[in-house]
Amino acid sequence: MLQHQKDTLEGKRIAVSGFGNVSWGVCRKAAQLGGKVVTLSGPDGYIFDADGVVTNEKFDFMMQMRASCQDKVQAYADKFGVPFFAGKKPWEAPVDVVMPCAIENEIDVMDAKRMLENGVHYYVEAANMPAANSALQLLRSDPRIHTAGSKAAGSGGVIVSALEMAQNSLRYSWSGAEIDARLRNTMNAIYDASVFAAQKYGLGYDLIAGNSIAAFERISQAMIAQGM
Repeated sequence: MLQHQKDTLEGKRIAVSGFGNVSWGVCRKAAQLGGKVVTLSGPDGYIFDADGVVTNEKFDFMMQMRASCQDKVQAYADKFGVPFFAGKKPWEAPVDVVMPCAIENEIDVMDAKRMLENGVHYYVEAANMPAANSALQLLRSDPRIHTAGSKAAGSGGVIVSALEMAQNSLRYSWSGAEIDARLRNTMNAIYDASVFAAQKYGLGYDLIAGNSIAAFERISQAMIAQGM
């Protein structure tokens, strides 16, 4: 999506929600690609780390917070001396990219409006249906922000599970780098199929509509092939 806009993740500030496995993975991958996650959140509020969650010490502490089962992100603020905003959502933070990673319907219309006011350029759903339908429609309708929905963007976990099953079945042991490469290839294929489907039906560059169409076509073709 960034390449389509002739852009990269280098130097981008990213807001994520939660501090579990998905958020942890986004933090690590963003740091590898030159971006930095600046927010984490929990039921108690959110933290803003201007330096970014980019070090192994911070990655490890996220896992410690997760393992503690206390479900409080304030511990991160206390540990690293960064601001904590009690009872607030991270979507008010000034960032370039928003990637919700926690729960359903955590973004409402007011949150979406705040993102647009703050000049967010990219909205990518790493959680399952994190935005209320009205909020997602508002973001999709505004040309200032580029959106990628959870059906495609959040499919990485399913793909990795499939790769894990393939390893077990074939008695293979792939390195982390090889799994990452296979995941990247599959995600690129999903992106290309989404772009093609949207353009095929005259919808322009609409990744959410394109992905839904591409998924429907693939499932329907499989059903027809099975005589259903």
